[in-house]
Amino acid sequence: MATLTLNIYRNKSEIEKTYTAESYDLMFGTVEDIIQLINVDELTDNEAIARVVVKCFTQLKPFLKDIFEGVTDDELKRVKVKELIPLFVNVFKSILDDLEILKAGN
Repeated sequence: MATLTLNIYRNKSEIEKTYTAESYDLMFGTVEDIIQLINVDELTDNEAIARVVVKCFTQLKPFLKDIFEGVTDDELKRVKVKELIPLFVNVFKSILDDLEILKAGN
């Protein structure tokens, strides 16, 4: 998995803090929740992923807090939404990679 990055902004252009995660071990329940909300075959472009992000909005905070240890609700209010798309692309790719590993090992 690529390094996951979450920028926290002081204002619209100045990054105050950056959280990173070198890896993220997806828990079965998290994958189950995501799979119930999305159709993986429709994740063909950033627009489709943006629709998924909107659809999953209520679950974003807990999910981001799980990935980036220590991030607060106040900090999450200062994340640019457009930066969430590449983050979730990497997370979704990781889910698909994990599922392929499971499928291959059955």
